[in-house]
Amino acid sequence: MTTQSRYPYQLKLYDPNDSDFTVHCRFNDPLFPEDDLIVSTCQGYLCFTSWAIKPDPRGKYLIGQFEFSLPYLKWLLGVIARFKLTPDQGGYPPGTMYDIVQLDKENEVYVFRGAHHGNHGLMRYRLENRKRRSYVNPIVQQEFELYDVYLDTHGLMQVLLDIQRQYEDGQI
Repeated sequence: MTTQSRYPYQLKLYDPNDSDFTVHCRFNDPLFPEDDLIVSTCQGYLCFTSWAIKPDPRGKYLIGQFEFSLPYLKWLLGVIARFKLTPDQGGYPPGTMYDIVQLDKENEVYVFRGAHHGNHGLMRYRLENRKRRSYVNPIVQQEFELYDVYLDTHGLMQVLLDIQRQYEDGQI
């Protein structure tokens, strides 16, 4: 099986000079201070991009990019909300650690909720798009670690809610 047949879909790489990308949020990553986290939209997709502040020895800035079409954002926000609720409040049953949805053939989004033991046990949502290959390592799928600190301390949850509202209002 070739890489292309396993992960056939690509958007395009984030470029700060590309007018197709609208940046909604950019902040220095508190867990990886040599990187910035950029949240943007492009051609109907939501993108999380890890971007090096200084280029690597090859002159590259991109560390990773995760993307999915905007209709998935409402689902992701619902998943995050359900993980914060108890089962009797409408949350997931005890022991549930993931959810997955495929709304179209180009995206299959998987979310795992748990601690990242390599990063001091910090809680996070591990996102995977199982239909899109990584730009950094093309033999694997796109993935992204969405830490609680991003959502809470850096206001990323409000940014995502604003993007969802703009999408529903037809502004994106």
